[in-house]
Amino acid sequence: MKKFKNILIILVLALAIGGGGAFFFLKKPVSSEDAPLTAEELVELSIDTDTITTNLASVGSFAVVQFNIALNNKKAKEETEKRTSEVRAAVISTIAGFQKEELISKEGIESLEKQLTLKLNDMLEKGKVERVLVTEFKVQ
Repeated sequence: MKKFKNILIILVLALAIGGGGAFFFLKKPVSSEDAPLTAEELVELSIDTDTITTNLASVGSFAVVQFNIALNNKKAKEETEKRTSEVRAAVISTIAGFQKEELISKEGIESLEKQLTLKLNDMLEKGKVERVLVTEFKVQ
């Protein structure tokens, strides 16, 4: 009986220690990367593109646009600044796939922002694009 009691105590202690250890190692730590960026961080980690004029998929239509690209770290910002021509090419090729009618709605602009975010993220190696915002937009 005493042997059974000792085994039971050891088993309970092992489960308690193992459970506590598992909780400690598996709980997700709160990191600063998960926290939303402050206004100052957004300014520090953002890039404004030049004004870009490009044709649309609709014959005789064109768009004049400018974007603000927010990145998640300084290395991503530096990489994006070095890849200005690639960013510009990604913007032009993405916009050129839209019809005029698609872009003149709120949903069209949101779709453009999402597509550019995905395309630019594929291009980056040292970080990621948090969001792309249209800051100037004219369609004719």
